[in-house]
Amino acid sequence: MYILEDAYKDWDIDFEEWKKPKPFGISGCFRLCDESEFMVQAIESHLPYLDEALLVTQPSKDNTVQLARELAKKHDNKVRLIEYPENIYFIDKPEFHTVPDNSINSFVYLSNYALSQCKYQWVAKTEGDVICLSTFQKIVDRITAEPDKRTAYGRVILNVAGANIDQVSATNPRNGGADEWVGYNHPDVGYFVRRDKWEVYTGHTECMGWSALHMKRCKREFLPVWNNEIYVPYTPE
Repeated sequence: MYILEDAYKDWDIDFEEWKKPKPFGISGCFRLCDESEFMVQAIESHLPYLDEALLVTQPSKDNTVQLARELAKKHDNKVRLIEYPENIYFIDKPEFHTVPDNSINSFVYLSNYALSQCKYQWVAKTEGDVICLSTFQKIVDRITAEPDKRTAYGRVILNVAGANIDQVSATNPRNGGADEWVGYNHPDVGYFVRRDKWEVYTGHTECMGWSALHMKRCKREFLPVWNNEIYVPYTPE
């Protein structure tokens, strides 16, 4: 896909390269912007299950980019960093609906570019505020047993809440297995498109149950309560 803006031609997506066979393994794909609160825990919790973690940062108001550089240096055998040159229009911005899909500022373009840069046969699409649980191993085992199955496995994530990480949303207790997934890394199997108010993955997902905690409702900007939700007590046990 040729990018719209002439100044960013080096950021074209090479679909023929993306379609080439890849070595077996799982790439973690983390799109990061202003994620400093939980990104280190999120990325490092996933590393035992990944063959690489690709961090794609945008210019940030906090120290996200610096933390990503430090992670790439600390885990130089597994963490790889791409510093995306511009901010994108996120789903809460009106421009999300109007910017061309091949613009450097398109959320869809950023997401597909990130997928196209992953080195391995499978990709775990993961955000910078999602903490991995040991049950992720179930997905790894499924992929290992059927490495060439062209599908995606969805992940149910619990919406933890509160400054002390001791609550959970009673209004929306979980994300049901579509936001986070592990999919076969090929554009003919799945990629991102703009649909309604979201950027969504086109591939079919088979839900594999619990494997993560979502920390969004614990972030300072959303305290004490995010979006007028109701919270109930929670302990990891």
